[in-house]
Amino acid sequence: MYLYDLIAQGEHETLEFKYEVNSPGKIARTLVAFANTSGGHLLVGIKDNGAVSGVSADEEYYMVESGAKLYSRPEIDFEVKIHPVQNGKHVLEFIIEPSISKLHMVVCPNKSPEVYVRVHDENIIAHPVWIKVQQKLKSPCTIKYTDNHNKLLAYLKDNNARTLETIMKEVFLSEKEAMEIIADLVVSNIMKIEMTNSSSVFKLKQV
Repeated sequence: MYLYDLIAQGEHETLEFKYEVNSPGKIARTLVAFANTSGGHLLVGIKDNGAVSGVSADEEYYMVESGAKLYSRPEIDFEVKIHPVQNGKHVLEFIIEPSISKLHMVVCPNKSPEVYVRVHDENIIAHPVWIKVQQKLKSPCTIKYTDNHNKLLAYLKDNNARTLETIMKEVFLSEKEAMEIIADLVVSNIMKIEMTNSSSVFKLKQV
């Protein structure tokens, strides 16, 4: 059966389980992360261990819709499939496509907007360099390589996987310069970003 085959995969970059949704602001993080990365499926009515619990379809749909429309900018479109389970309850499957032209943000009252991305089975706040890379990819322009680009490349050949702060210090670059150069090299497929909730590092791609 389709639903149980999906559950058997376990949570990963494009699949997340929720026992229930009690905060449209929090569920917006998952929706935004999916939209900003590779898209995904949100299953509501499933425990973290994959056990099927089911939910009230109307209530949970309203919460997720609020997250997508009121707490996400721009709004996120989704498809929903309703799977009947035991005791008259349902599992709701929300399908989010990857965004092609725009970055999405979570917007909550009294908080600054936050851009989330999906890394493995987690939603994490995107590093500012990642945001700059996406902006460059969505509005391509000619990259002009400078001596500082070459200095950074030479440094990383001997010192791979470094944080932005370390690169700024060791290569003698301002934050703005370092971010711009790293973004150029990521767009050029020479470098890559590895993001986690605790830190982000930048490294050369293996040839």
